[in-house]
This record gives sequence, C-alpha cells and structure tokens, in this order.
Amino acid sequence: MRTPVPAALSVFLVLLVAGCASSGGQRESSWPDDVGHTIPAPAPPPPAPRQPVPVTPDPSLAMIPPPKALPTYPKAAEEISSQAVVSLMKQARTARAAGQYDQASGALERAQRIEPRNYFVWSSLARVYLDKKDYDNAESVALKSNSLARGNIYVELENWKVITEARQAQGDAIGALQAQSKVDEILRNISGG
Repeated sequence: MRTPVPAALSVFLVLLVAGCASSGGQRESSWPDDVGHTIPAPAPPPPAPRQPVPVTPDPSLAMIPPPKALPTYPKAAEEISSQAVVSLMKQARTARAAGQYDQASGALERAQRIEPRNYFVWSSLARVYLDKKDYDNAESVALKSNSLARGNIYVELENWKVITEARQAQGDAIGALQAQSKVDEILRNISGG
C-alpha cells in the first residue's frame, strides 16, 4: 500500500525535477533556503591555469644578429682630398716631424683655403696648434673639424684627443675628463663594445 505524499512535497519534487531538466545539469544561480529566502549559488571554481607547451627551437631557424657594422668613413685625407691638398698635408707632416710648427701650420692653412670643408685638414691643423701650445686655437679648430666630419669617428677620435690634451694643458680638469669620455665612447664604438 502506498503512503500518500503531501501535496506540498509533490509540488516541490516536480519543480526540482523540472529545474534540473531545464538547467541542463548546471547549477542554478540561486536556490531557496529553509525559510524561503533566495541564496545565491557559490561561484564556480576558477579554471586551472594552462601550462605552456614546451617548444623546442629549430636550430635552422635561429637568427643570430649580425655584428654591428660601422659606417664606412674615410680614414685618411688622401681618400677625399685633391692632389694639391695631399701635397700640402705631406709638407705639413714633414715640417711637424722636424719641429717646424709654423711651417706646418702655414702649409695646412693653405690647404684649408683650397678645401675649406676638408675635416682632415682642420684636424691636422688642430694637432699642429696643440704642438705650438696654442691651446685655444687647437680646441676650436678640432671642434670645427668635428662639425665638418659628419660623424666620421676616426677624425672625431683624433679631434677629441687634441681637445683632451688642450684642456689638460690649460688646467681644465673637468673639461679634460668630459673630452676623455668622448674618446672612450668612440673607442668602444670602434671596437664594437
């Protein structure tokens, strides 16, 4: 013999079965408590973090960056100068080696009049002024050479060496350190480090 089921319980069971069937097996976002209040369902647990898939690099696809190449700049006056200027620069080198600084500067000043934008001439003249102990002119002519050199690091290196020596000779220790840091920077760039 069957025991009669109270009507309230029957309605509850029907609603429960209908709710499960309509939710597709998923939890509802809330349900009633014993007193009839609606309680929100707990949030589902966060998904497990995805583990990265290890990738074995293909050595044939490895890209090794090429070494940083320096732009190609002329390293000697003969590469960019006319025959007349080359001849005058040779005269100046000979005079300078003999300690005849006035003759050396005279030859370079003539070369400068022929090719006023030749940064090698300006750089050589700066070195002669330094030899003559004309430190102000040595520095200003070296700076002029740098402005004409348009990034030629070989000429700029020599000019910054002249500037360093000129500042040291004048007792400008801070200025000499600043110029020496330029020398060091250029040397690092040339050596690739």
